[in-house]
Amino acid sequence: MINLKLAIAISIIAMFSTTTMAADGYRPQNDAQRNYKACPLDMMVKGVELVGSMCGTLPERPVFPGYKDAFTGKLSKAELDAFSARLGIFKSLVAKYQNCINNRVMADGSLSNDTLNFAACADQWAVEQKGKSAEEWGFSCLGQNDWQNPGSSVPVGCFAEAE
Repeated sequence: MINLKLAIAISIIAMFSTTTMAADGYRPQNDAQRNYKACPLDMMVKGVELVGSMCGTLPERPVFPGYKDAFTGKLSKAELDAFSARLGIFKSLVAKYQNCINNRVMADGSLSNDTLNFAACADQWAVEQKGKSAEEWGFSCLGQNDWQNPGSSVPVGCFAEAE
């Protein structure tokens, strides 16, 4: 009997807390926000096209040599630093693009749920572009370090830093 009363009490509390959470804005606004990492490529492409009129477009992401090419090509520290600067500029452009999506597109309450879904997918696409370039730069860094400093430990600067 005590277990039954406890189960009923927990159910009632859960019912009210769910309503409160939704009223307080804790529930994602649309499908793309609820399942943020699940945007297929076609939704990302459509999202990029859709937000282009409001936020512009990102330039093509910088592409860097892989580990093997950096190692065998004897990538210099100056070249790696130039790549790092290009990556920094691209990261800054992605941040501006994301700010536009979040502050202009997602914040507009008059847009349809589909539009918001596509905008969230455009944001995901931008994050993926930044991640791919950062990963490639990391492999370039490791390759450059290994040919220039054989037997040394991996430099800390080759790993992603918290942003």
